[in-house]
Amino acid sequence: MRQKSIARPITQSIAQQGFTLIELMVATAISAVIALLAYQSVDGVVRLKTQLAEKQQRLSELQRAFWQMEMDFTQMAPRPVAEGMGAALPAASLQGGQVAACTRIAAMPSPHQVGGLLRVRYALEGDQLYRWVWPVLDRSPDSQPNKILLVSGVKQFAVRFLNAKHQPQTVWPPIAAKKDLTALPKAIEVRLVLANGDEIVRFFAGVDGLPPVKQQGQR
Repeated sequence: MRQKSIARPITQSIAQQGFTLIELMVATAISAVIALLAYQSVDGVVRLKTQLAEKQQRLSELQRAFWQMEMDFTQMAPRPVAEGMGAALPAASLQGGQVAACTRIAAMPSPHQVGGLLRVRYALEGDQLYRWVWPVLDRSPDSQPNKILLVSGVKQFAVRFLNAKHQPQTVWPPIAAKKDLTALPKAIEVRLVLANGDEIVRFFAGVDGLPPVKQQGQR
């Protein structure tokens, strides 16, 4: 008599593949490094763009200031002015090489003068360089100038006027010609020392130092 064979089911294990914990940690670390490098790259570009914009703004500020000084100093006029208390001020004055003032030609329309002459003054207050503009030449006690900020972050503002012998002066009018209120310098030297240590020096020709203007038809 045959014995019946009993068929037993064979269980087959199906291997399921996946990431191990170490692989996940390595992948996460690599992603973090890539994200950090990307952030540093973007942050570097943003910082560089910001620095360039700040330097461009600073350069424009300095260029405007020196352009304004050139317009004032090269158009000086030998016209003294009357102060509010009646005292006469020289056409050009310099106090200790730090406060410069002058009467200048204002032929073109401006917010302060339609034409004729204009009185201006330069001085440093704290670390800020200002330009004062008076609406009138012979001012009364209640005449108030318009105060305009030119450059900030200035460590030193120094001015020297050159006399007829081309000698630098830090006081003007020169002591030898103290009573001559119409004396004008031959040239002007302006030196700015910024808070970061940068030093800028500019020279401007005085009215007498400019080349003569040729009339039409002259050679």
